[in-house]
Amino acid sequence: MKLSSAFIALAACVVGANAQACSSYVVRKELRSLTATEWSRTVRVVNLLQQSGWFAWYAYLHTANFEIIHGCEIFFPFHRRFLRDFESVGQQYDPQFFLPYWDEMRDYANPAASTILSANYIGTNGKGSDSCVQDGNVANWKMTYPNSHCLRRQYNNGSTISAWYSPEYMQSILSRSTAMSQLRPAIEYSIHGSVHLALGGDMVMDWSPNDFAFWLHHANIDRLWFVWQMQNPAQNFWNVAGVDANGKSLNLLSTIPYYGDQILSTMQPGYMNMCFYYDNSQTIARKRSLPNKRDEMKCIPRPAAAIPPLNDGVFDDVDALPIPSDTYIKDTIVASLPSDVLNKWFPTYTNGSGASQNSTTDYSNVPPAPINDADYSSSSVSDESSSQSASGASSEESDYSDVDDSIDSESSDFPIDGDYSAIVVPTDNGSGILNENQSTEGEYSQSYQMFDADENPDAYGIDGSGPKYPMPNPFPLTAQWVKMHHLSPDVIREHYSQATEFVTDLNSAGYQSPFAKGATDNTDGSASSDASSSADNASSSDDASVEDVAAPADAAANTDTVTA
Repeated sequence: MKLSSAFIALAACVVGANAQACSSYVVRKELRSLTATEWSRTVRVVNLLQQSGWFAWYAYLHTANFEIIHGCEIFFPFHRRFLRDFESVGQQYDPQFFLPYWDEMRDYANPAASTILSANYIGTNGKGSDSCVQDGNVANWKMTYPNSHCLRRQYNNGSTISAWYSPEYMQSILSRSTAMSQLRPAIEYSIHGSVHLALGGDMVMDWSPNDFAFWLHHANIDRLWFVWQMQNPAQNFWNVAGVDANGKSLNLLSTIPYYGDQILSTMQPGYMNMCFYYDNSQTIARKRSLPNKRDEMKCIPRPAAAIPPLNDGVFDDVDALPIPSDTYIKDTIVASLPSDVLNKWFPTYTNGSGASQNSTTDYSNVPPAPINDADYSSSSVSDESSSQSASGASSEESDYSDVDDSIDSESSDFPIDGDYSAIVVPTDNGSGILNENQSTEGEYSQSYQMFDADENPDAYGIDGSGPKYPMPNPFPLTAQWVKMHHLSPDVIREHYSQATEFVTDLNSAGYQSPFAKGATDNTDGSASSDASSSADNASSSDDASVEDVAAPADAAANTDTVTA
């Protein structure tokens, strides 16, 4: 991407005179693109965070605020602040640490075969009667919150994972959403919930931050929000239309639960405490670091990396894609879909504006934040008010804010029941299932079929027509998940109905998703042997090098490594 010279001047006043650009920042990358050194660093820091009690702390914090950070528009700002908190604490162990993201959409057709879910990366399915994860960078983790237990995963289809949401559908959401009140539920009730349920175990509990997969997953959710912000900056960038958990309308000066920061402080990566960019915006970061106009003139765009070839319209190796899957499929959508399907599902692409993975985003189109400068305070509210949790208790009252003290894994003084029990997720037997034990009238129940071949045989190549690899339906949210989040069954049914209608329309149009074949084997993974061995070394040496890092007064301190 290019950044116009006007943006440099504009950026300083985008949120008013008090806006501060980060003096340094990190670039968050897709996990598969990390070098062996970067992955080794990630493994080491994450293990130190686990051993020092930080994963328990974040699991607690997420649990304590669970009901007020989901099912409402505070979802995006809270989790962006939450991610940055985690990343900043990691940077106290290693200033070069950054939080990668997992482009899960490219793995949608066969998630369990993803390289990410392999021993070379974050590990596979849980094993044994307790479903303990025994490989990857989280192998044999012993969790201390909400009680002492192994890190658990429990795939939603036994040893495999049913299909989740495609990059095409996520791009459709980005295209069709004109306000956060549309974007948030569309993402929260699709790829967000789908991945949590697919991995199961700790990931389907309030304390899902126990699993490193949570952080990779939510970094991708946050990236999608940022993509949407920049898709139509005049409309989207500062858009927080919606309500909090109490039904109160949000604005940029509304505060984020627990942290007490204004939502405004999270809206612009690279400013305030949001000292990060995503790899699809690193040209922005590079140009912002240029000291003068002469250096800017010397800067030429980095040539695009080669896109791997398609075979029968699909990738044989989804790991080799050098850009996010949702970016790649823009051109495919415009070139492959008839106008009626394009207009219905991708309205911003009808004039070609959404096409081309090489398109340049003109950041000079980002307008100033729609607030008065006098109303904005760049500083957080007082420590007492910024540490309010869902229950209204301050961190001092809860006595759980200072993780400088070691967390006793045997302690039972946690604010929820001690017995761990995973939510039982129904399995897909290949012919369609009905979620069990929640079919009572008024509660959510959704049947599932991977392919609607009986109703739409032409769309699934039954008679030789249609795509060779048809797009599967995503696995729906479960009754237990809907009940746990206090969601409206009617709303969830409507969102899922749109998703299956989308699949039918694209398959019926003969569209071949480049990612519909999916990966076939992840036993070797894409991480090089150097990455694997260096990760093993980092993991094995951590026990002797753990240093406690006290919870900082402001955990999002600028400790990044790229100097601006």
